[in-house]
Order: sequence, then structure tokens, then C-alpha cells
Amino acid sequence: MLKNFSAILLLCSIALTNALSQTTSNTELATPIYTLYYPTNQWEVSATNASFLDTNVINKFETEKSSKFIIYLEGHTDDVGTDINNLELSKKRVQAVADYLISKGITTDQIQISYFGETKPEKRKIAISKKLEDIRYANRRVVIRIEKVL
Repeated sequence: MLKNFSAILLLCSIALTNALSQTTSNTELATPIYTLYYPTNQWEVSATNASFLDTNVINKFETEKSSKFIIYLEGHTDDVGTDINNLELSKKRVQAVADYLISKGITTDQIQISYFGETKPEKRKIAISKKLEDIRYANRRVVIRIEKVL
């Protein structure tokens, strides 16, 4: 029982840390951050990810047309493969997401992409798991941050 309570406390602290770490410069407080996950060596936008993007990104732009938004996309990979291949894979992942968003009417000046290969591993989401497969899964991702410019 103490183990379950500790796990719940850890998850709550992760959620709170995530909420507090969002930027507040010239953008709206509580900037939403989303993460898309990928199978090994894949970069295409899956049907599940497309549906998620439609619901959480495209709809936001359609409902608030008078507002100016910037979408920041960050591509990441796990540690399987060479550094060069992983950098290229992370680039393909963010480019595929950007291309999808552009096909839905988002303009290129509203999207900023960056990619890191395996150089910025995810640590928060895997704090309660030490399984290699979980760690790798958490790192095969595109992080999406939408900021409303004030």
C-alpha cells in the first residue's frame, strides 16, 4: 500500500512539475504541451496521431482564428541506431507532423521545428519504470507546444 501511495505522489509531482515548467514570456500562461509517440524507426503520422492532431491542434486554430499561435515541434528518438541515423529520424518525425499540419491549413510561419535525435532523453515520463522498452518508447516522440502570442 505504501508503494502505491509513493507511486501516486510521484505521478502528481510529475504533473505539477510539467504544469509549472511551461513558458510565460510573451505567450499565454499554461501553454499546452502534447507528445506523439512512435514505433521504432517510424516517422509517418499514424491514424491515431492524425486524429489527435485534428482534435488538439487543428481545432484550436479553427476556434480561435483571430489569435496568433506558434506551434513548436521537437523531434526525438531512442538510443537504437547511430547518432546520424537518429538525428535524421527525429527530423523526419517533426517534418511529417509539420507537413500534416500544413496540409490542414496551418501556415509554415506558424510552425517552428527542431530535432535532437537521442541527445535529449525523456526522464519525467519514465521515472517509475526502469524497463529498457519503456525508456525507449518514451524517447520515440515528437513534442508539440502551442503558444498563443500576446
